Amino acid sequence: MTRRVVVVGGGISGLAAAYRLLQESPEPIELVLVEASERLGGVIQTDRSQGVVLEGGPDSFLRRKPEALQLSEELGLGAEVIGTNPDVRGAYIFHNGRFHDIPDGVQAGVPIRLEGLFKTELLNQSEKFRLMADLALPRLTFDEDIALGRLLRYRFGDAYVDRIAAPMMSGIYAGDIDLLSCAVTAPQLLKLQQRGRSLIQEAQKEAARAARPAPAAPGGMFATLARGLGSLVDALESRVRSQARVLLGSPVEKVARTEGGYAVVLANQETLEAADVIVAVPAYQAARMLAFWDDAERALLAEIPYADLAVIGAVYQPTAFNRPLNKTGFLVPRNQVAEMTAGTWVRSKWNYPDTVDVVPVRAFYGRAGDVSLLTKADDAMMSQFRQDMGYIMGVTDAPQYQRVFRIPQAMPQYLVGHQRRAAAIREAAQRWPGLRVIGSYFDGVGIPDCIRHANQAASELVRSWRSG
Repeated sequence: MTRRVVVVGGGISGLAAAYRLLQESPEPIELVLVEASERLGGVIQTDRSQGVVLEGGPDSFLRRKPEALQLSEELGLGAEVIGTNPDVRGAYIFHNGRFHDIPDGVQAGVPIRLEGLFKTELLNQSEKFRLMADLALPRLTFDEDIALGRLLRYRFGDAYVDRIAAPMMSGIYAGDIDLLSCAVTAPQLLKLQQRGRSLIQEAQKEAARAARPAPAAPGGMFATLARGLGSLVDALESRVRSQARVLLGSPVEKVARTEGGYAVVLANQETLEAADVIVAVPAYQAARMLAFWDDAERALLAEIPYADLAVIGAVYQPTAFNRPLNKTGFLVPRNQVAEMTAGTWVRSKWNYPDTVDVVPVRAFYGRAGDVSLLTKADDAMMSQFRQDMGYIMGVTDAPQYQRVFRIPQAMPQYLVGHQRRAAAIREAAQRWPGLRVIGSYFDGVGIPDCIRHANQAASELVRSWRSG
């Protein structure tokens, strides 16, 4: 009898898991991919309507984590992989009405090369002096985890954290670094803290130990696809649809345990019987669906917080800008006049093979704890965007194209103690044969991390089929 498998969730995790199952299964399987919305891809969505790429979610993946690159090549997209613009380096921090270069040598929030920090106007003399207290302060004592912000503030002071470290680190996780787990977001800092008293000195020693640093990857640390990351979703969708059933607009009511495996009950009351199920949805949705888990196990999932995000994509005529777009974009610390948290000058950032006569811009909105963001109408958000663009960049022209991408509950927040919570969730899932629970809420929000978990889940199921 043909084995039946259901994958719940059509974001990058679910799509990659479905694809890998179909590729690795030693015999034909009957696979159904179920997605609540009317499209696949989750937070990945690309607008190409204006002849340029406007990403409504993530715009890149790390090269040093190979899963996204490998999958792109496997799907025939290798020729579309592009890197960052070799003629553009770094970003700005916009503070008190001015652009400032991000000081060189800041790694995971730790200032390794101090010359740039001594020159920056982001800090006054006393605030620069406060940085040096790291050389004398005793080690901060804590249990197995600590808030990233607490550790950095203790070592380097509030001004450095608020204006430099926080914008750089918070942008990755859309979180509040005073709440984020250091063990998950910057585990190397805990290792440095264990080795010696000063984070600066230990980080400098670590850098010096790399006598032969790895050569820089061609195209930089980050990569993307020339037609946008939506190309990856399109390719995965095409492969999966050719061999499986895909149900869009089909919310899952619950996943129940049965004698032969599992029953996935849809909101329309259709029931999909399956021997194996991969649940690839956000934690709060998994908590609701996994009806056969006990209350404590479901609470582990339900209590993981998420941050709302919004991205505004806009296309301008070049004449709208009276300053060179000579960086990848800019970061905006908290407590500034602008509500924007960051901006990307798309064509400055990426090494596109073609040229265009317009200027695409991406702007980011939403900070951890802001529950009002997505209650605003599109018109109100665009009005704020234009106001921010006027204040930050002096742009008064209206864009020739604009679009609001809303991403409710987009980013899981790795709070202090998250490692222990994630381990407990994995342990709970392992009690159920044929069930795999995956998603960005475990230990990595990046696309390669999601693909890695998807590959692992698929391979584990296939191995269990072979051994069973």
